[in-house]
Amino acid sequence: MDTRRFFAELPTHFAGDPQDHDPVDPAWEGIAQDVAGYTSTNELAVLNHAARLLPQDESYLEVGTFKGRSLCAAVRDVTDKKFYAMENFMEFGMAGEQARDELRANLGRHAQDADVELIEGDCFQLMARPGVVDRPVGVYFYDGEHTLLAHYLALAVAEPLLADEALVLVDDASWPVVQKAHRIFLRNHPGWSIEATWDAREADDPRWANGLHALVFRRTAPSRLGRRDQALLRYQTTVQDRVNAVGWKAAGLMPGVVKTGAKVFLSRSRAIGGGKS
Repeated sequence: MDTRRFFAELPTHFAGDPQDHDPVDPAWEGIAQDVAGYTSTNELAVLNHAARLLPQDESYLEVGTFKGRSLCAAVRDVTDKKFYAMENFMEFGMAGEQARDELRANLGRHAQDADVELIEGDCFQLMARPGVVDRPVGVYFYDGEHTLLAHYLALAVAEPLLADEALVLVDDASWPVVQKAHRIFLRNHPGWSIEATWDAREADDPRWANGLHALVFRRTAPSRLGRRDQALLRYQTTVQDRVNAVGWKAAGLMPGVVKTGAKVFLSRSRAIGGGKS
């Protein structure tokens, strides 16, 4: 993935500085109105621009597809690239087959000509599985679980899958918990840098939702999970996953109580403008 070209050409898709202006193409507003989700129109324009520049021998990987808004935008008018989407259908009260059907219906309307492969399951287990993607990942969009460990592992587990030069886009990146995860990860992993930050001025900002950060990975040595990262991955996939499943089940049974508790517990780690943590 030619990341320098991505950043050089990105402003042409906006009426001015992307931080403060809307996309030129009105199609992103149409997708946002038609497909339920949380990804903002500015983010949709960024994802599509990245997908268009993707080499044919590399792939696009998205984690946390929800009902497909971001994926529908990424694939628009991109018919010669391979797209992978990972979703476990657990968050936001998604109800199994109903959520799958809605996602497939959205893809049927907006991505019928694209080469999209939906992979269901836990993203960390999937990404650690050999052969889960058939070519290097040149563009990686993470919008999955939003905890310190999950965001750290979102980079660590994905690195072996990435192309030698790759663009990594992380959603909700204005949250302190995400920024802290990035700082910890970058201290211990060479080849990574944060190249652009489009931060939200408020929660659910109309242009940038809860923020989008663009990281670049350039491989300096063969990539593999170190012992520490392997241990963190085992904890995430054997302990934390079970905790998450119980939590989302409880949210379905007692939505008011769980929502109030989560709001209090996460208020600092997800406070826009809350500073470093």
